[in-house]
Amino acid sequence: MADAALPRPARAEEAPAIARLIDAAYQPYRDQGIVLPDVSGGVSDSIAAGQVWVTDDLSGVLVLATRIPKAHLMNVAVSPDARGRGIGGQLIRWALQLAQEAGCTEISLATHVNMPANIALYAHLGWRETERDETRVMMVRSLP
Repeated sequence: MADAALPRPARAEEAPAIARLIDAAYQPYRDQGIVLPDVSGGVSDSIAAGQVWVTDDLSGVLVLATRIPKAHLMNVAVSPDARGRGIGGQLIRWALQLAQEAGCTEISLATHVNMPANIALYAHLGWRETERDETRVMMVRSLP
């Protein structure tokens, strides 16, 4: 994926396919019995707000909101058949770049408490835990 084109803004007509991609990406967690909130709702609104980027082949999606001085990484999802190709990492790096270019000084996210691999990944990438409740782990990372 490193040589692939950068993610591009999503188009309104792609909303149904993007919602299906997000749902498919989270299905393995549901199959493990993890109760998740609606992970694909509001995709059309997020696209209209300019918050959604996709890979050209729609194998990965990033949802990012920027409100200076903070950005919020709302979702990173990769199609199950595209896992292991570095798409998720590319999307996270793209989120960091977009947030910096927007003038943000930090980026936050929330992940599920029952997704320890996600928590560990984000910690490895420089996020630190700021809060935890029954279902969510909130994390933040400073931006240069």
